[in-house]
Amino acid sequence: MAEHEELAVFLGDWHAEGTSYGGDEQSLDNPHAGASPWNSIHFARWHSGNYFIVQDERANGPFDTLSLMGWDAEAGRYFARTVENHGFARDYTLTVDGHTWTLTGEHERATYRFGEDGRSQEIAWEWKPADVWLPLCDRTAHRIN
Repeated sequence: MAEHEELAVFLGDWHAEGTSYGGDEQSLDNPHAGASPWNSIHFARWHSGNYFIVQDERANGPFDTLSLMGWDAEAGRYFARTVENHGFARDYTLTVDGHTWTLTGEHERATYRFGEDGRSQEIAWEWKPADVWLPLCDRTAHRIN
């Protein structure tokens, strides 16, 4: 299987629920401070040519993310590039180990663990507000198509 074909696990329409964290009170001593419910829908499709995935995520509240994922043949690695409706643009290195995909960036990192049947994702994001990694959100997504 060509590297870009492995990205197909992300394809489809997904509904995610979970908890997001953060705020001024979040710390190593209180990592789950600012907990609030998370609810989102994300849609992932191949871009024309079937080499790159475009994912559009709409979450409750003011948080929408557009992602481009693919295989960079010149660099020999997977990547994800995201833009968000509140002005952030991020670049991540993507790695895969079995059913687990890891996004690693300067400010955030995440793991996506796909179920054996490919119809669920366990998603955990962390952020680094002050030189320590803290939970950003935990959610479970289920394929809705």
